[in-house]
Amino acid sequence: MSRVSLIIVGSQVSIAASLMALSRHENIQVIACVNDVADIFTKLTDTEPTIVLIDFSFVSEAHYAMLTELRRSHPKSKVIFLCDGADQTKLIDAFRHGALGYIETKDREAFLAKAIQAVSNGEAWVPRHFVTKIVERLARA
Repeated sequence: MSRVSLIIVGSQVSIAASLMALSRHENIQVIACVNDVADIFTKLTDTEPTIVLIDFSFVSEAHYAMLTELRRSHPKSKVIFLCDGADQTKLIDAFRHGALGYIETKDREAFLAKAIQAVSNGEAWVPRHFVTKIVERLARA
């Protein structure tokens, strides 16, 4: 397994919980923690993380353009959202703008490291119930 570098965006509580969930995984290195989506770009000037883990409660529709720019300017950095009870339409929009993963907060301890590894290997990561919503949305398009 290759080493994965990570930036976490969220509140201090969200960052702390994510760090705890990842603490036993030697192949995942947290290189920065920020509390604003806009701060990602200042950290990207110093390094190019494999994964940017963003607390979805910090994302507004105004941030979607930043996600698109992140994907364009740093294609090796993949975005995973951590959220709880998010509007699924907004999540689908976030995927349209460059996200590759989403994990529910309640599943962080069990699946965060797996999600990070999967997305860093080029796979998408979403809960099974969300796959149904994606397929339904595609069927209507």
